Amino acid sequence: MFAHEFHRSTENLIALVDHVFNSHEGSVIQCFQLHMSQIGAEEMIEKWLKICIQKGVQELDFNFFQRGYVLVPELLQIPTLKILKLSNVQFGVQPVTNGWQNLHTVILREMELYEEQLENVMLYGKMIQCLDLGSCREIRRISIFASEHKNFRTLKITTCPNLEKIEIDAPTLQHIHYCGFVVKLEFTQVVPSLSEAKFIFFRSRNYLKIPILENLVNHLHNVRVLTTSAQFQEALSYRFRDGVFQVPQFYFSNIRELHIVMDGANFCNPYDIIVFLKNCPSIEMLFIDLNDYHFECGTYWEMHQKPILEAFNQQFDGLKVIKLIGFKFLESELQLLEILLKRSRILETLIFTTPKNARIKIYEPFIPKYKDLIQSWKASPSAKVGLFENSNDKSGIYPSHEKKWYY
Repeated sequence: MFAHEFHRSTENLIALVDHVFNSHEGSVIQCFQLHMSQIGAEEMIEKWLKICIQKGVQELDFNFFQRGYVLVPELLQIPTLKILKLSNVQFGVQPVTNGWQNLHTVILREMELYEEQLENVMLYGKMIQCLDLGSCREIRRISIFASEHKNFRTLKITTCPNLEKIEIDAPTLQHIHYCGFVVKLEFTQVVPSLSEAKFIFFRSRNYLKIPILENLVNHLHNVRVLTTSAQFQEALSYRFRDGVFQVPQFYFSNIRELHIVMDGANFCNPYDIIVFLKNCPSIEMLFIDLNDYHFECGTYWEMHQKPILEAFNQQFDGLKVIKLIGFKFLESELQLLEILLKRSRILETLIFTTPKNARIKIYEPFIPKYKDLIQSWKASPSAKVGLFENSNDKSGIYPSHEKKWYY
């Protein structure tokens, strides 16, 4: 791997890389990683890449600091290539018909990506297992036609600013990760292999697109690990529809691990979370990332939701682990905690981490009071309780999905 360092000029880095290539006597180059400013190095990059192609390169990782570099189609005709990672790199619309047949991982970042380019990647990359798109501009519709792909397992899409719609025809898909504004998402068929899903939605200036989120539920019945931002729970909560207070129609019978991220929530409160959990009968691990969020417990909560929660008597018979990240011991948070503890008879572990914001402090004289409350609420007397600093969490229990996977 060659990467620009602050104490090394671009000219010196170019000279170093060129020296390595000129002195390379081996018959094989497995991986070529280049992270640098490409300005002034375009001709040399082409020279190095041609050498890599001749020596059967399997992984190509270009991360350039400025926009504008274009990989011409002939430089992507690499039959040996298995992993392609491009950041701030463009490639033409012309299809690469004889160079992507062995690709299994494609990661595209910070590029002007168009629908036709993506369709060509999927059309000629029949062995692709993982497609990861991040901050790709221009593209408005992502169409994944992978019905003939026998190994396509993972789709990740994050922060594509102009995206409006996602279409998926991928019967072998196992993992889907999405981070961005709520957009229309369509599956052409039920995907029985889909076992992990992550949807982190940005707060929108417009109204919450409830029908889109409700429709998403239909494709998550087989998911075992689910990470969502709280807009998902808000959309599926009980609420007035056509003047009637209606029950949400959803059921996640297979979820074992649930991770709720409160970032971007509009009105979520303990009620929305408990109602969601009520429809996850197999849940074993619950993670709630509160961050700086404060539950919305206004008039609607007092009049309609709190009375229902007070009468709530369903047990969480499979729940073994609860982790509350950024817990501030506010009254509304304690109300949620009380219900969880009283309804979790086989709970093994309860973990708190302090807020990430160092200015938010837990009032230490109240800690004995909190301990007594927790002890009195526990339906599982043997459940262990731990409190960790956010920056020094050594609990050993973490969600399967990181809050962010792309920076």
